[in-house]
This record gives sequence, structure tokens and C-alpha cells, in this order.
Amino acid sequence: MAKRVKKNVSNVKKMNKNVDDKKKLSKKKLTEEKENERKPAIVKARNLRFKSKNKKNKVIKTVQKIHKNKENGTSVNLLNTDIAKVVDLKNKKGQNQGKNKAQNQGKNKKGQNQIQNKKGQIQVQNKKQQFKDNKQTQNKQSKKNKISDQSKNKISNNEQKFVKETRSRSIEPKMKQKQKVKNDKTAKLNSVLTKKLKSKINKSSNASTQKCEVAITRQHNLDVKRLKELLVNKEKENKKKKIIEKPQSLRQKMMSKLKASRFRYLNETLYNNASSESKKFFKNDPDAFKAYHDGYNHQVEQWPLNPLDVIISSIKKMPKQYIIADFGCGEGRLAASVPHKVHSFDFVSLNENVTVCDIAHTPLLTSGVNVVVFCLSLMGTNLKDYIIEANRVLKKDGILKIAEVESRFDQIEDFIKTINSYGFKHTWKDLSHNLFYFLDFKKEKDISGKKNKLPPITLKPCLYKKR
Repeated sequence: MAKRVKKNVSNVKKMNKNVDDKKKLSKKKLTEEKENERKPAIVKARNLRFKSKNKKNKVIKTVQKIHKNKENGTSVNLLNTDIAKVVDLKNKKGQNQGKNKAQNQGKNKKGQNQIQNKKGQIQVQNKKQQFKDNKQTQNKQSKKNKISDQSKNKISNNEQKFVKETRSRSIEPKMKQKQKVKNDKTAKLNSVLTKKLKSKINKSSNASTQKCEVAITRQHNLDVKRLKELLVNKEKENKKKKIIEKPQSLRQKMMSKLKASRFRYLNETLYNNASSESKKFFKNDPDAFKAYHDGYNHQVEQWPLNPLDVIISSIKKMPKQYIIADFGCGEGRLAASVPHKVHSFDFVSLNENVTVCDIAHTPLLTSGVNVVVFCLSLMGTNLKDYIIEANRVLKKDGILKIAEVESRFDQIEDFIKTINSYGFKHTWKDLSHNLFYFLDFKKEKDISGKKNKLPPITLKPCLYKKR
């Protein structure tokens, strides 16, 4: 520390000396400039002797030019000023006296400078002593602070020991209880967060389904909102029925089982026989047809979607002058739901709007219909006759709409190819539903002379299992 203090003191001395030297030089310059300003201009006698006035004028002009060129200078017109004094070279005594005076003045200035230097040295010494005193006081204070810190640390250590002992006796069980409460709160928060995440995932899935529905509606002109409303209404009706229905008695259970078995039997006969034989069967027993439709309606209530609703929504968007033919209409709900003119055909008439006939041979004129609908009605062994009749009835560029159960198709592409060979062109399909397929075809040509050359159409029967 002492060496560092000495170095700092030496550096301070050097800095002070340099500062003093600079101040002295600057003071000398200032004093010289002031003295030169006060001194009168001295001109020798030789220069004042001019032989002619022209020479004198020339000298005056040169001096004026010098005055103009020097912007910051203090040049003087020596010939016209009153300050200029003429001095003879012979009178050297006056000059010597002036020199002596200047020397005396210089000596006086040197004495003053020496006195100032001594004062500066004294001030520097005083500063050094102050610096040393300040350092000593700082060192003393630092020692005192260290002692106080050590004492505080000892006290804090004793306090910590005391706190640990008290915690071990009384505070630790309370802390355990608080931790349990915190753990319970964290578990509750985690459960809430998981629920929120699940809701967000459901929302995202709903958003994706909505996007898909919008894309389907744009491509196929389906009224998805209407379908959703119908589904909601059906769910409400089913809930009401469940509430209204009382627990069945043994007789009622037996009757419901008999109805279900009869429906399965009638369904099998329709799929495994030709349309002409089914017509004869239901003509002889019209109650059987009613029993079949009661069982069918019971099955429709259990489906997530009624395919007839999809077809109704698509036909509503068509022009109102279109004529529609509903092959296998059942109760004729399509005609009651659409503003268009609809021809409804089935084996038995359950309604005034239904015409009794075999679907393979309808009383319609050739090329007199814009749309033909087969909604779950491609039943029997002569499906070829149904499609030939649809081709005969439809106008050119007419639409054939088919809705069938998914399980009836081995390969949907093979079925589409066979229908295309009957003078149609496939235009649209919707295979997104789990239970049903929806297909649209457009009539391109008549096939009246090529009936024997056409390939057969086969679909699996839709048989209901016992429950």
C-alpha cells in the first residue's frame, strides 16, 4: 500500500509541474502581446527621406495593401499616424537606457515567478497530507465494520439454531399440513386443466368437421343445416317417446318380438325374390306390407341419419319445373316434402299420392322425367330391369340418384362401372357416412335396343340380425 501511495504522489507531482509550466508559457505570451500593442511604432530617419513625392505615394499604397490583406493583423499607416516617432541613429544613449529598464522589469518578473512556484509546492504538500489522512481514516472504519459483521454473523448463527429447534418442535407439522393442502390444490388444478384441454380438442375437431361439411355443401349443394335440424328434432322425439313409454308387459314384449321377426321375414322375401313375385305377395296380403313399413320405421329411428333427408335437401335446390319419379316410395314422404311434381310408385298404396305398380314397369312416358330416385329400394333379384326403366323414363342429361346401405357393396367402383354401361355417367358420390353411400349419375344416351348385351347388376341383401 505504501508503494502505491508513493507512486500516486509522484504522478501528482509530475502532473502539477506540467500544469505550472504550461501556465507560465501562456502568461508570458499574453504579457508580450499586451506590451507590443502599447509600444509605439519606431521608424528610422533614413526611411523618411524621399527624393520625390511619387516615391512617397507608392510607399503609402503598399502599406495600405498590406493592411487590407491582413484580416486579423494590426498594421498601421506609418507615414500618416501620430504615434510614429522618428529616432536618430546617433542618439544611442536613449536606446541603452530603454534596454536597462527592460532588463530590470524582467528580473522583477522572475522574482514573482519564483514566489508563485514556492506557493504551488506548499499547496501540493498540503494535498498529499490530506490524502494520507483520508486513507488512514478509511482503513480504521473498514476494520470497525469487519468486527461488527463478525459479531452479527455470530448472532445470526445462534438465531438460526434456535429457529431450527423451534421448527422441529412446532412448525414442521404445520408445514406438512400446508404441503398436503397445496398438493390437493395442484391435483384439482390439473384435473381442471385436463378438462379444458379436452374441451379445446373437441372444439378443434368440431371446427374440422364444420370445414368438411362446408366443402361438401359447396361441391354437392347439400343443406347441412337442415339435416342437423332434422337430426336434433328426431333425437328430441326419441327422448319424449322414451319418457312416455311405460314399462312393457309380457304380452307387449311378445308382440314386439313377433313384429320384429315378421319384418325380418318380409325383408328377406323382398331381397331374395323378383319384383313381380313380391308384388303378387303383397297384393294377396296388404297387411304384410303395412307390417313391413312399421318395422322399417322402427329401424329408421335407430339410424344416425335418414338417407331420404339428404335426397330431399338436394332436390329442393333444383329448379321447380323439374319432374321427379320416386321408385319404391313407401309412404310417399318425398312428394310431401318437396314443391316439385313427384310421381310415387310402390307395390301397395299406403297413401293417395302413391301409385301401385311394379318398379321395373312404370306407367310413365319415355323421356318425361328429370330425376329418378332409388332410396333403399334396389331390392330383389332383377335390379337390371330397374335401371333400364330409369334410363327409359329419364330425359337426356336427367339425374339418377341412388342411396343404399354400405354393407351391400363389395367394391363401389365396380358398381359405378356397371351403371355407366347402362347409358349413364357418374357425376358425384358421398362415401363419408358410416352407414350409407350416396351416388349421382347423368343420362347420356338411350339403351332401348341393347338390353340383352348389358352386364348384370348384383348387390348383397341387407338382412337384419335378431336382437
